Amino acid sequence: MTTNPQLTVSKLQESAIHFSDIARILRKYGVYILGLVVLGGVLAALWGRFQTPQYDAIALVHLDQHSSISISSSGSAGDEYTLKMQTQIIGMQSANIAEETIRRLNLLKNPLFNASPNSSLDNPVQRDNLVRAFQGSLSVTQVPKSELLSVRFRSKDPVLAMLIVNTLVDTYFEESFQQRYRSTQDITKYLTLKMDTLKAQITSEQNDLLNAEAKLGIVSTSGTSESSLLISEITGLLSERVRVQGQRYLAEAEYEDMVNHPDASVPSDIPAASGLVSLQAQLAQAQSQVASLEDRYGPNYPPLLQSKALVESLKANTEIMRKRVLNGAAENLEEAQKAEQSLTDKLSALQKEAGARTPDTVRYEILKSQYVSDQTLYNVLLSAMGTGAIQAGMQSQELNRFTAAEVPGMKSYPNVRAITMAGAAAGLLISLVIVGLIVLNSDTVQTVDQVEDALSLPILASVPEYKDDLAALRISDDVLPLVTLLAPRSAGTEAYRLLRTAISLMPVSQHHRVISLTSCGPGEGKSTTSLNLAVVLATQSKRVLLIDADLRKPTIAQRLKLAPTDQPGLSRFLSDSTVLAEDCIQKVPEVVGLDVIPVQEIPPFPSELLGQGRLEELLAWARNHYDYVLIDTPPVLLVTDALIIATHCDTLLLVVRIGVAQKRALRRIRQDLAKYPGKQTGIVVNALPHADTYYGGYGNYRKYYGGKGYGGSGSYYGSGTGSGYLSTGKKK
Repeated sequence: MTTNPQLTVSKLQESAIHFSDIARILRKYGVYILGLVVLGGVLAALWGRFQTPQYDAIALVHLDQHSSISISSSGSAGDEYTLKMQTQIIGMQSANIAEETIRRLNLLKNPLFNASPNSSLDNPVQRDNLVRAFQGSLSVTQVPKSELLSVRFRSKDPVLAMLIVNTLVDTYFEESFQQRYRSTQDITKYLTLKMDTLKAQITSEQNDLLNAEAKLGIVSTSGTSESSLLISEITGLLSERVRVQGQRYLAEAEYEDMVNHPDASVPSDIPAASGLVSLQAQLAQAQSQVASLEDRYGPNYPPLLQSKALVESLKANTEIMRKRVLNGAAENLEEAQKAEQSLTDKLSALQKEAGARTPDTVRYEILKSQYVSDQTLYNVLLSAMGTGAIQAGMQSQELNRFTAAEVPGMKSYPNVRAITMAGAAAGLLISLVIVGLIVLNSDTVQTVDQVEDALSLPILASVPEYKDDLAALRISDDVLPLVTLLAPRSAGTEAYRLLRTAISLMPVSQHHRVISLTSCGPGEGKSTTSLNLAVVLATQSKRVLLIDADLRKPTIAQRLKLAPTDQPGLSRFLSDSTVLAEDCIQKVPEVVGLDVIPVQEIPPFPSELLGQGRLEELLAWARNHYDYVLIDTPPVLLVTDALIIATHCDTLLLVVRIGVAQKRALRRIRQDLAKYPGKQTGIVVNALPHADTYYGGYGNYRKYYGGKGYGGSGSYYGSGTGSGYLSTGKKK
């Protein structure tokens, strides 16, 4: 299946949000957005002003990554050090360190920490609540690009914050030292027992060796070539057994330490050790978040319940991972035991073979090699215990106090400026969400594309907004408020000229055409469009008749400022068969070639009056006397008048005002217009923002159309060279 790249790009461009859409939304809702931003900032600032000041005390702890060397290292040094750093962070944030710090400082009696004086650490529920509150104010992080840990505690009392931080660091140092001491003591005891057994074995081998020397009384023990090869092989196996036995002893010591001390550090060479440390770090962070949320929002806060569920899940996963790590340590021990047993079996077989086919001197050499290997293993274990290599192998760390916490002099919370900015950002976010929901759920058309999608009809012209510009051009109240008269070179007038051109290019069966103008509802500019279209048609030396067929709310006579007269209008012509069409015609003095039939009296039943038949007679007469007949009809969805008139017209123009017309109304009109398949129909988009029109591409359209050389300073009422009429309305 192939796709057309150009078509795909075109669709993406059509569906994309244009800058003009954003500008239109901001122009319409910008005041509300700005108001919510200001309101959010002000409320946040007021809230921050009334918050109780809190202070942060900070102590720095140094973790020396060069102080410990693992006996069995796996992975890079950077990964191992990161593991150590995370372990220290977890340890400082642990519940037992928090509980011990609370006991040492007697924080239960301090009202700044514990509001309930009857709380007790012996009660599990109260103890957990106190520990969580403590952890919620505690923060332990690594200082970027350094070997330092930042221990921070926040409290309302700066002195209390300083005491808690320093006491917590001291407590952790003591607990860490005691933990390492207990682990080392247990391992030392285990190795001492093994060394005692090995020592007895060495003593026995030494006695056997002396007895053999006395029995043989030999000075040189060089054997045959075959015997020398056998001795060399046995000696190599004995050396390999020394190494394997050392690994087995340490693996067994690590396993026993993990079984007896679940909280001990996990050696990095055990499988899944990094995963356990990562889960412990996540658990500590989640517990700290739970403590902070519960202390700030109470136990029923929904995010708090989610965080508690996360803590329970992490606890379960940590326990599973701990069992996996313990199984890994057992597997390491089992592998070491198998390797040792394999070497022992090989060595026993060679010794039996040597005893069967070698002389006493060769057996003496074998006994001597056995003695030397056991002595070497004993010295290795003794050296490890004496130099502290066991503690290094158990992943101990060198912790030092870099700086002690001091009494903070400046408050850390609240930061009114940051809170104000956060409140303003929250207000902006809320306002954008509200505006987005309004725009998404709005049924009002906002763009030309939406009009086309709703109606599926050709758009003949898009008239830009010019209400403010028209008000600035008004000379006096006696001047007709028509843009085609006041500003003949403006963008609005050009849009009406485009509409005139589009109408003239439509194929028609009759030379003289009748055009009906309507809209979905009131206030969309159908009467304004009728008047301006009549003006631009008349300026082409065409005879134009404008009929005000809105028998319920006529506006043409008022808009053209026609003087009151006893001359009959459309309603009298339709109701009185003796009235002639010529008797209803009124001329517009300001525009040559434009005649009007206004509505003088509003009839009681307009729809019945329009359907009696005289309207068809009037239009037949008008076709013989005028080039264009424009009919201003009522909104099509409010009354049936427009549909009755549409049966007698050649062209139907639907005026759609941006920001007023409803999408569902346009879809309903599409169904109504489908009843007239032989009629030419078109859309006139009204009040389109300048950024959405072609005129917006020229920047300042007023300067483009009204600049020097275009006659923009003149009008039909002014004295410019582009004028065609004097202010009196008479021709020059």
